[in-house]
Amino acid sequence: MCLSFSLVSNNFGSVLLRIILWYNRVNNLWRLSMKPYKISLIRLCLVLLGYLIYNLVYFALFYSAGYAFFILWPVFFLAIALIILGNFFAFRDPLKLKSTYKENSLVLKTSNIQVILATIGVCLQLSNMVYLRWWPINYIDNFPTLFSVSILYSIIFFIGNFQKTKLNQDNKSSNKPSFIFGTIVVLLCNLLLITNSKVSVWGSTDQYVQEFKDFGLKGKVEVYEKKHLIEPYNGTLTTLFYTEALSNGDSFIDFIYVSDVHNGTHVTTLDEKDKKEIRSYLENDTEKELFDKVTLEQFEFVLKVYEERIRDLKLRDDIATKLNEAVGFKLLENYSVEITPADRNKFYSILIKEAVKNRDNGDNDIAGFYNIDINKHINNKSLIISIKHLNFSEIDDRQNHKNDNRVDYLKDKLISLPVGTLSDGIYKFTVSTLSDGKYTDITITMVVENGNSYFENDTVKQLN
Repeated sequence: MCLSFSLVSNNFGSVLLRIILWYNRVNNLWRLSMKPYKISLIRLCLVLLGYLIYNLVYFALFYSAGYAFFILWPVFFLAIALIILGNFFAFRDPLKLKSTYKENSLVLKTSNIQVILATIGVCLQLSNMVYLRWWPINYIDNFPTLFSVSILYSIIFFIGNFQKTKLNQDNKSSNKPSFIFGTIVVLLCNLLLITNSKVSVWGSTDQYVQEFKDFGLKGKVEVYEKKHLIEPYNGTLTTLFYTEALSNGDSFIDFIYVSDVHNGTHVTTLDEKDKKEIRSYLENDTEKELFDKVTLEQFEFVLKVYEERIRDLKLRDDIATKLNEAVGFKLLENYSVEITPADRNKFYSILIKEAVKNRDNGDNDIAGFYNIDINKHINNKSLIISIKHLNFSEIDDRQNHKNDNRVDYLKDKLISLPVGTLSDGIYKFTVSTLSDGKYTDITITMVVENGNSYFENDTVKQLN
């Protein structure tokens, strides 16, 4: 038994020895065959190559309102893949280089710089996610961010080339094409971004800042968004965000839409017929010069500022409250009151004239279009007050449900209003009646002059 145990022990020891010798041999061979890490400039420029392709695709998508995606979707996803893969290599390659040249302080420092730059680059690329946008950054909406990313990865690329030179890894002829290719990608990516900066949201702002200043607007203007439309017209729609601190301490805020139509017809606030009519009401060159500027789409909003004044003064609320208190019941809701021009084009010419006067008097709030006396224009009948959506149930309850008496009942209530309830002006009340199974809208026009009121002829509109 002892002899058997000895034989087994000897055999086991022999096998173990052979395994150790085999392992050492394989390990030595692996070490001999293992080559130092080679820097790849192609891998270091993949992010820039991806964004170069992506922005070319985005250009096509933008100017086709997205329809080009059906043709270019393979290229689109190729660009995305290159961006993701390039970001991976931007981290992996410097870290792998560090592990290969642990004793080289220059390599360690430059590799750390690459990793830091890549980290910043990834954070910038993911900035869209803050706004819940899952697509990569683009040159239209994210120009400063994308340009920063381009600079960061350009530096990473040239650091990689510097490392190759210092480590004597650029002596082969095969390295020159990769350097030339990478350099072309870097230059093209940055050059195309710079040349297209003016069409971006960031680049367009400077243009509008100067235009708004020349018009007389003293507030802050910035491009909020740019997008391409295919319907109702083919072109670019730019959204401007305008804010101005007014002399009374209030703030004026508005979104302004400016279109650049490539083809098709874009319906504007003022067509050529309207412009010609408004211009005919103007009296001097100063007024006409200001109007010519107003007709530019980015400045047409000043003709609507009076609506902001109506809201600020709470005129609708005031009229509704006075009427309800005077008749003794809730005749109408606040939203039922509308204040609109009697003649739109003539009223716009009045706004131009008053803006010129305000400017001459040093009033530059919204380029002179803000401090316009709305009540004056109600009193002189340039603005009319329309009241719709009356509480007919309240009227019917007081009329014992005799619907055909609605008009007469309302006229009796209006003509008996205490003097001073309503200021001078034109008031139109629309009343719906049912007669012989047919609904009819009857518009009652009441004119108030010097506190006294009278009715003009009713307007009847058959609904069915």
